[in-house]
Amino acid sequence: MRSKGGLDIAAGENACTAYQFRQMMTAGAVSHAQPSVIKVGGITEFLKVAGIADELGVKIVPHSPYFGPGFLATLQLMSLRDEGFIEMFYMKRPACLWRGRIDADANAAFEVPQGPGLGYEPDRDVMEQYRVS
Repeated sequence: MRSKGGLDIAAGENACTAYQFRQMMTAGAVSHAQPSVIKVGGITEFLKVAGIADELGVKIVPHSPYFGPGFLATLQLMSLRDEGFIEMFYMKRPACLWRGRIDADANAAFEVPQGPGLGYEPDRDVMEQYRVS
């Protein structure tokens, strides 16, 4: 049990509903909830999870092993909160649909895109280059 061990626990990357998050939070099982905007069913359900976390004093540290819309949605959602951590999968890739604009800077920080929708349009040249015929 987390409360007896005195350690912070982050979990929830595979939970799919606000109900599941409420269960783990009210049980005191987590100090940091890790909703994945893709797995939890999108922005609306993510916001429900964040509301429950706020109500119960649990921090949000999203699970975001994505390189595209899921990551952009996570950046947008976290820009609305005081917390600023995002769990992210890092790898060097030969091309990026976002022209490298979603790569972390030297301080491991990200710039939140300001364009319409999720902030960036994918690079059509990259899509064409890697298109399968």
